[in-house]
Amino acid sequence: MWCNVGYAEKFLCSYIFNEEAKSVVFERKGNFFKKSNNVSDEIVFEDEYSIVLSNTYSRKGKETPITFTTLIDKKKLTFTMIALEYQNTTAPIEGNCKIF
Repeated sequence: MWCNVGYAEKFLCSYIFNEEAKSVVFERKGNFFKKSNNVSDEIVFEDEYSIVLSNTYSRKGKETPITFTTLIDKKKLTFTMIALEYQNTTAPIEGNCKIF
């Protein structure tokens, strides 16, 4: 069986959070990847080696905006994601992925 990583439509990525195994699915939907929590992140960069996803929420102007960014390495099948918010940026989450 031959699989071209560059055209994967779905990634299952696993990581450890608070000493508990977790996973997230990223499924391609046009110019977006829909995550298993039903949030869609825009593809802001893609080449044969990587995909960068991003989504920013302004929370209707009531709170500081927050940006979620994910980097998927298509060759190493790894990922990292982080939430960027003024004085409240999260630690990066990192793990391995499988493609479908």
